[in-house]
Amino acid sequence: MSRTVLAALLLLTLPHAALAQGETPPSAPAQQDPAAAYDELVKAFNKAVSDWQTAAQAAVEKAQAEGGRMPAIAMQPPTKEFIGRAQELAAEHAGKDAAVPFLGFILKYASNERAAVKKAISTLAADHAASKAIGDVLPFAGNAMRFGAREQVAALLDAVADGHPDADTKAQGLIARGGMRLQTARTDEQRKAAEADLRAVATTTKNEEILAQAKDALFEIENLQVGCKSPEIEGVDTDGVPFKLSDYRGKVVLLDFWGFW
Repeated sequence: MSRTVLAALLLLTLPHAALAQGETPPSAPAQQDPAAAYDELVKAFNKAVSDWQTAAQAAVEKAQAEGGRMPAIAMQPPTKEFIGRAQELAAEHAGKDAAVPFLGFILKYASNERAAVKKAISTLAADHAASKAIGDVLPFAGNAMRFGAREQVAALLDAVADGHPDADTKAQGLIARGGMRLQTARTDEQRKAAEADLRAVATTTKNEEILAQAKDALFEIENLQVGCKSPEIEGVDTDGVPFKLSDYRGKVVLLDFWGFW
């Protein structure tokens, strides 16, 4: 047997010999705690957005100081990298409650990642509609509608509002669905459906915070829709004379809201 062949045989048998002597192969890296991973993701995202805003502001100020043209500054924040990371983390915890915050992150922060948003809202509807963790991401579900995912949003909110086993989460679903219905309402019947959802919250939960959210939303329906009686506004004019909006009832009034930002 040649020396080359003998050496090759020895190399092939060495791993088995090591295992036979009690050594173990290197273990796979431990999966990061999902809560810690989420906090790390949010922290990194906030820093990236802050850096982007600072750089954009500096570029504008430099152009103004030099009397040059305004720079072409990206209108969208740097979200692509972080949405991708959120997708990876959601996939690591697929089918588990731990995936919900990462899917919610996508709904909350996506700027131009249409496919990621549609997949996130569809996954929430299919796999997590009965999870108690879903309540934390419901406020962002409506964001998916601007990415063309209205049907997926409706499917998720219907599942939570009509069938979630936890009363508080069900109530949150009713608020979210009522808000979506009000936002997209074009007829009185559609507005009444939104109102019915919000009124149903009072008989679904005793959570004071959730009840307050429903009350605020109902105030919009009852007072801020076209044709509603305007709420009273009181103030002082430029001459220091007190006035009330009701003083001008029956007249055409233009309200100009402005400020320094």
